[in-house]
Amino acid sequence: MDEQRLQAYKSLIDQLMWCEKGEETDALQQQAQWVDKGLIEAIAEETVQLERRGKAKAAKRLQQRQQIVTTWIDENQTLAPMERALETGVGVIKNPEHFLLETLQFIAESQGDPQQVYSVWAQQQAQLNEDLLEVLPKIGRQLLTGETSQRLVIAAMLGEFGNLILQFPLGTRWLNVELGIAAYEQALTVMTQQAMPVEWATTTMNLAIAYSDRIRGERAENIEQAIAAYEQALSVMIQQAMPVEWATTTMNLANAYRNRIRGERAENIEQAIDAYCCSLEVFTPELLPDDCRRTARSLGNLYSDQQRWQEAVPIYEKALQASEILYQSADLLDGKAAELTETANLPRRAAYALTRNGNLQKAVEVLERGRARGLSETLERDRADLKSLKKSAPALYKQYTDVTNQLRNLEAQQRSHATSGTTPEEQRQIRQNLTPEAHRTEAIRLRQSLNATIEQIRQVEGYADFLDQPSFNDILAALQPDRPLAYLVPTPTGSLALIIHPPSSRLERETREESQITALWLDDLTAISLREILQAWFNAYNQSQTDRQSWHDAIAQTTRQLWQPLMAPLIAKLQALNFEQATLIPTGYLSLLPLHAAWTEDPSTPTGKRYALDDIHFTYAPNARSLKAAQQIRDRITDESLLAIDNPRNDLPNASREITAATASFTQPKILRHEHATVAAVLAALPHASHLHLSCHGTANFNTPLNSGLLMADGLLTLRNLLDLKLTEGPTGGLRLAILSACETGLPGLELADEAISLPTGLLQAGVAGVVASLWSVADLSTMMLLVRFYDYWREDKLEPAIALRQAQKWLRDTTDGEKATFFKTVHSQSAKLHPTTEVANYLFQELILKRPTSQDFAHPFHWAAFSYTGI
Repeated sequence: MDEQRLQAYKSLIDQLMWCEKGEETDALQQQAQWVDKGLIEAIAEETVQLERRGKAKAAKRLQQRQQIVTTWIDENQTLAPMERALETGVGVIKNPEHFLLETLQFIAESQGDPQQVYSVWAQQQAQLNEDLLEVLPKIGRQLLTGETSQRLVIAAMLGEFGNLILQFPLGTRWLNVELGIAAYEQALTVMTQQAMPVEWATTTMNLAIAYSDRIRGERAENIEQAIAAYEQALSVMIQQAMPVEWATTTMNLANAYRNRIRGERAENIEQAIDAYCCSLEVFTPELLPDDCRRTARSLGNLYSDQQRWQEAVPIYEKALQASEILYQSADLLDGKAAELTETANLPRRAAYALTRNGNLQKAVEVLERGRARGLSETLERDRADLKSLKKSAPALYKQYTDVTNQLRNLEAQQRSHATSGTTPEEQRQIRQNLTPEAHRTEAIRLRQSLNATIEQIRQVEGYADFLDQPSFNDILAALQPDRPLAYLVPTPTGSLALIIHPPSSRLERETREESQITALWLDDLTAISLREILQAWFNAYNQSQTDRQSWHDAIAQTTRQLWQPLMAPLIAKLQALNFEQATLIPTGYLSLLPLHAAWTEDPSTPTGKRYALDDIHFTYAPNARSLKAAQQIRDRITDESLLAIDNPRNDLPNASREITAATASFTQPKILRHEHATVAAVLAALPHASHLHLSCHGTANFNTPLNSGLLMADGLLTLRNLLDLKLTEGPTGGLRLAILSACETGLPGLELADEAISLPTGLLQAGVAGVVASLWSVADLSTMMLLVRFYDYWREDKLEPAIALRQAQKWLRDTTDGEKATFFKTVHSQSAKLHPTTEVANYLFQELILKRPTSQDFAHPFHWAAFSYTGI
């Protein structure tokens, strides 16, 4: 195989691995010349390599992408029957005419039931091959020469064959489409507009869809064929008589004009816009929300591509309205997750258009509502301030607490049912206690009861906005003095930072000047360029166990790429506004990257580089509402207890030193060491602690984030376990801080990137104010030194935890190996109680000082940049 094709396969596989859900088909269409059987083989080989390297999560994700690719494969070459027989392991196919006749007869007998037809086809799939392309017209001509009634029946069967074959997984998408086109064209020789207007129009529309999806032939000609067929179908499908069919065909026609290659581009765009607008006359949010969302999003994106922001805004708002209706209609957690997946980047695109149109406040509200929605709703529902309600309407208060407790318990069961990590016994109990149908029925009942209760509460004075979607005032309530919020928004058009900042000077504070919103355009960072950065990032990370240097190089390269298009202008804007710190709310895939470690060259620094955290102190948050909840926890916690988890698998050499530093300044720390650190023991101890330190192994599950977790002595303490906790109801009222000294503890899931489903988010939901977590597999020694120094800054120097982490990162990065050894040795000699780290000092002295005392072996961001601070 030539090198060009191999490189093309690799590039396309990378793109498929990290593109957002729903964008895979666009990637395949753009590079259709490389989509063939060889691509499938390349994907299979890459999957094997990932599994061998222990990258099970990445392998599983690639396998999921392969299922999408198999429907698009174009083998380009027609296999002869004997060659095909050798590949499939079956005999040479004989009499395809007989097979087709039997198929058409069975379709008639089964009334086109897909389940029955597909079951038969699955057993005889070898006969569904390109030979049928020659047979189908021949059989069609023979069968369509009889009496009129017989011809109409045959035509209907051919049309149904086309419908069925287009959806059957042959593994070669081009063949599905070609067989569908052949069947439709034969059917239309009998179905005439005069004799069978509805059937003719429906089949013509299906033919148009097939031409739109066609892989073979010239792309421009296929689109022209599709447009002609759509317009023919619309001569019968009129709005008054067939409104839904008319709107569907009009929307498809709009898609065809949007993709049209021939003709004037501007004219094609106008044709597409007109068609989308027409279809939205029928596809309203109230009546057909799913179709409305799909159509309005396409039109909004088209307007945005043309930079027609004023026209894009109301269309995006209609799509958001439809999305909200669909979300509210979902009763179970998996249904809500499915709706959020379908909505995908719509809030980001809408916010970008709103900002371009000058409506910054509305843009911020849209972003907040579309970011970590599940977290926000749970926090608002379970931690609502109901003191006044309890006094003024005690019966209503009890009604609300009863239904929310029931709903929380039901959601915990839903998470258990949906998570593959549950034991067989747990699954058995779930099935016994709650069948899926009973589950859904109970969910519907509780949702209806909750909605009715909320409406009653809103009638009580002071509760008019109870559990409403977040407003701009809610976002302002989360602002901290001297610390703005910065939403970071990547879109295909470019990126955007929306900075919500409190008064930045004493004069402004004294005059109570209102908070401001500043828009910062980041045109050089598009969703496509971000995807390219992520492809290189995760490719290197997947090979990090066997190729550490390439991973280090990728960290340096990626953080360098984040400087100019993103962090440099953001830092400059924050400094111009007189701020030295900020909380970032990165949306989309930006949350996967260490933005605080973006850098540029600077000869005046010890490392020759200036990093983003040198200029601005950055923390992170899933959204504004979570910050407000975290503030409330922080402000009420006075307890000084610590739960420390020490090396449950007993395989981390420096874990005990870390735990010693963590526990030194707490009077009565509780330590669960080694085999005593079981999942049950940790869960039982958590509500009684105000601080948590875990020194263990961690793992992020990109595809099933509820299975992300921390490895205890007897299994995984999962995100699912954490979401079931109610720490705010415990003796301490929550946790002030959780330090997750483990690998991959800060990574969110990929399919719902904007839900930020991760261990830090789960801990915030459970009742933790601040979380220190990592974005990749970290090194034991450097992590120990970082966190020992962190505790020094925090507990001894009395810095805020987030600032202490930043200072520890800079110290680990900038000091020489000799200075590190001296620090540990000196601190130990001065305060044995605080840092009994003689072994560390001896190791550093023997291994580093004597060999290279002036070196900075821990300056690379691999050692310190993985950790970030989420929350307050």
